[in-house]
Amino acid sequence: MLEVIVTTVEDAIIAEAGGADRLELCVSMDEGGVTPSLGKIKNVISAVDIPVYVMLRPHGNSFHYTEEDFSVMLDDLRVIQLFGAKGVVFGGLTFENRIDHIILKDMLPHCEGLGVTFHRAFDEAEDQLEALKQIAKHQPITRILTAGGPGKAPDQIEQIEKLLRATEDYPFELLIGSGVTPANAQQFLDIGAKELHVGSAVRFNNSFHKPINIELIRDMKETMEAHFNQ
Repeated sequence: MLEVIVTTVEDAIIAEAGGADRLELCVSMDEGGVTPSLGKIKNVISAVDIPVYVMLRPHGNSFHYTEEDFSVMLDDLRVIQLFGAKGVVFGGLTFENRIDHIILKDMLPHCEGLGVTFHRAFDEAEDQLEALKQIAKHQPITRILTAGGPGKAPDQIEQIEKLLRATEDYPFELLIGSGVTPANAQQFLDIGAKELHVGSAVRFNNSFHKPINIELIRDMKETMEAHFNQ
């Protein structure tokens, strides 16, 4: 499964044409990604046939959320469902950098029918193995986006491998992202990753301010298909 970050309708069309299996829609990538406008959500979902997961994050200040933030997220979630998204991407931490069970318990009952990705708040958790146990208590979380820690995935291969082994006992997949590129994708596949997540690595000049390079998506997709078909 290859997931590509998109921030515009044009991104979404190119990513699908290049072979992406799923899209993560968000904006303000300099802040780590926040919820896009309602118009953008509607038009991206209408423009493609592959699943679109929408970032549900009301601000880029942190992964700590107040009751007021929850109200905003809930309203955004209702619209995301109305427009036909296949999933949402969200998560939360306490001020002690542990999994925020309150935000999950409050939000997840409203996510019926959607896939749920717990985003890279996971990488700031105090103890990732313990965080896996805590997230497993909540359904319907179907995957966790991680780079193995706060840095880049290629620098944290050993931790990612440890997390992949641990995840075999849990009802969700690990989605490996941040620093994943067409050139290094194979090393993540070799340690057991089944889902990869790419953003600036498949854009011209490796920049979110530039368009998606369709050939880079095709290269990564070919690498993944060759690996799983061997």
